[in-house]
Amino acid sequence: MKRRSFNNLVAKGTIMTSIVQRDLMTNELLNDKKKNAALKRGSKIGLVTPAGKINADRLVKTKVNLDALGLESYHTDNVLLQDGYMAGSDSIRKQELHDMYADSSIDGIWCIRGGYGATRLLDDLDFDLIKKNKKPLIGYSDITALLNTIHQKTGSPCFHGPVASSTMTDYTIQNLAPLFGLSDDHIIQLSDENISRGQEEDVFKCKTITSGIARGELVGGNLSLLVSLLGTDHEVKTKNKIVFIEDIGEAPYRIDRMLTQLISTGFFDKVKGIVLGVFAGCERKDDKTQTLHEVVVERVKRLNIPAIYGFSFGHIDNQCTFPIGAKAEIDTGKALITLLEDGY
Repeated sequence: MKRRSFNNLVAKGTIMTSIVQRDLMTNELLNDKKKNAALKRGSKIGLVTPAGKINADRLVKTKVNLDALGLESYHTDNVLLQDGYMAGSDSIRKQELHDMYADSSIDGIWCIRGGYGATRLLDDLDFDLIKKNKKPLIGYSDITALLNTIHQKTGSPCFHGPVASSTMTDYTIQNLAPLFGLSDDHIIQLSDENISRGQEEDVFKCKTITSGIARGELVGGNLSLLVSLLGTDHEVKTKNKIVFIEDIGEAPYRIDRMLTQLISTGFFDKVKGIVLGVFAGCERKDDKTQTLHEVVVERVKRLNIPAIYGFSFGHIDNQCTFPIGAKAEIDTGKALITLLEDGY
């Protein structure tokens, strides 16, 4: 890693620490009252790569991020393994995850990146082991498969949020709040930067599709992964849920196809509300086809439930964190999400 980049990370880390410490100190007292212990300053985090491979620079950035949050990081040499486009063989990646759950000294598990490969682990995961050793699992993108499946089958806390190597903006850090336990409802608004970018870039433009207020438990994640889980033993259960969805690098017609498949299977039939993130890189390539917004609005508005596009999560720098299975309220007209629980 270049010295300038590393020094920038260290400087950023100083800012990160000042932002997060107040909330950590407030919420540490709550941990004894919860079913599962929330993270706190000094918590030991097991770093894993259950999907795509990483390089040494990405690992350095990850360690700087966690250190700035006041968290201790732990990993084995296996995080740097490479097997084609994946971080080692399926058996090694699965065992790494099992070992982190089994290790009583590990307080939480944070995925360093997404990529591809998480779905290949699902059929062989030891859910009894995980259920006996519940601890928070954090990540997004391909990690969608692990988050929803593990929470559904074990009740272990899972958080859709930045991967450990993400760029930790002030907005991202402030909205890591549920990881550390909530003393009160946590209101999530759009990031100021995303609002500003939405004035110039359609993909960042927030749009209310159907106005309304809805309450329910949160489930969801990456659109491609939600579709890939259909018809399997790990299909995401959505009855009475608020579903959040994002994706990256898919042409509008592919977004159309995936949303259509979810609609046709009844995925949305009893959903309370839909929150779509920023679909980075999903803009049309020419002016002869439908825009991303046109596709999303046409597909989702027919569902006649509260829905919004452009909330601050996805493959972008400013990301909020959603606890899987936690109760939340969305107000699509005001572009607000209120976390009523922290997921523990």
